[in-house]
Amino acid sequence: MRKSAVVIVILGLGLVLLGDGSVSPVTIVVPAGNDSVAYDQALLLVVSASKESSPTLLVSTQWQKIQLFDLRSDKSKEDFARDFYNLFGSGTTLEFLSYSFKVFKGYLTPDSMSFSYRDTMNIRTLWKRPEFTKLYKAVQQAEEADAVLITVRGWADTTYTTPYDDPNADGRSFYKLSLQLIPGLNQIYLAPSGDRNNAVVYTTSLVREYKPTTDRTNLFHNSVTEQSCTPCHDGLPSADSGATMKADCPVCHKAIGGETYLHSPVEMKECASCHSWSAQKHAVVVEKGVPGVCYTCHTDRQAQVENSKSIHPVAGDCLTCHSPHGSEHKHNLKDDVYSLCTSCHEDQKLNHPVGRHPLRFVKLKSGDELSCVSCHNPHGSENDHLLRFAGGGMEVCSQCH
Repeated sequence: MRKSAVVIVILGLGLVLLGDGSVSPVTIVVPAGNDSVAYDQALLLVVSASKESSPTLLVSTQWQKIQLFDLRSDKSKEDFARDFYNLFGSGTTLEFLSYSFKVFKGYLTPDSMSFSYRDTMNIRTLWKRPEFTKLYKAVQQAEEADAVLITVRGWADTTYTTPYDDPNADGRSFYKLSLQLIPGLNQIYLAPSGDRNNAVVYTTSLVREYKPTTDRTNLFHNSVTEQSCTPCHDGLPSADSGATMKADCPVCHKAIGGETYLHSPVEMKECASCHSWSAQKHAVVVEKGVPGVCYTCHTDRQAQVENSKSIHPVAGDCLTCHSPHGSEHKHNLKDDVYSLCTSCHEDQKLNHPVGRHPLRFVKLKSGDELSCVSCHNPHGSENDHLLRFAGGGMEVCSQCH
């Protein structure tokens, strides 16, 4: 490859030759640039990296956990440090920690602490910090509080090696990364040979809204980049001008099939049940749209949404709450029930339907966790306020009390 004294951008490949002729150690090829918004929990990144400076690639993706710690006994307080430690998985570092004590009237104003990616704040380092000492002492000395709600968010590290050579540049490797996003802001760091100081960051926000694929930008299957791959790779949607969709999608979209709960077509690798290739739009599309394609199988939900006396306003926008592929939450929900519901119903985060009534972190007789859907049907109901049981509020209460 001929070097130049000016900046040269190789369109569609993402490689950037800088003014001194050097090549960026790590370059994100797909998507072509940071997407400010993501609509699916699974993200595919294609990365080109220098073999000399990046024989391995450290990839740091975001993780988050929310847990209520019981403080009603001396034993629970003694176990706090151990239970808090268990929030952190192997190879995780901390970005943000927030805690709020639960008292008789509700939750107190939360305290928090924040760290940068390059701080490499793991659990053992955190324990030595005065901020954690303050939290630990507050837990041990808590008298009026019966619990503490803790939210932790950070990065989970995975080191990749690759068997792929970059077909477009000598001395470079290709990494095909199938990654998971968490709701909200995601900052994904790509560090050559684990060098965090020279890491490249990809930033996007996972939102709950749905947007047709044809209206999105920076998608591989809608790009010129994909067309450059088809001479060697059979089965890509554009390889045969959309005559068929033969690709084994999970070869690239591994994160979609790696969720705890999978949508049946994903589990059966029947992607064409929902997706098709549009030669006219030159894109992978969902021809029937949403909710049309959902109602092809979920006819019972269609009847409930269209015929119920009380209908949830977003019930027909299935992808506001559900992931079309898979999720770590039951029913392929995009987040836990409490977080989903209160993202719209912000005035119901506490003391609903009466003061001090819990909305989560309580086990029902069935073994399920108490949540909004314990009392309300999220799609539609013959009862007011989407209640699951006829007879008014007291009848609902009597199911547990």
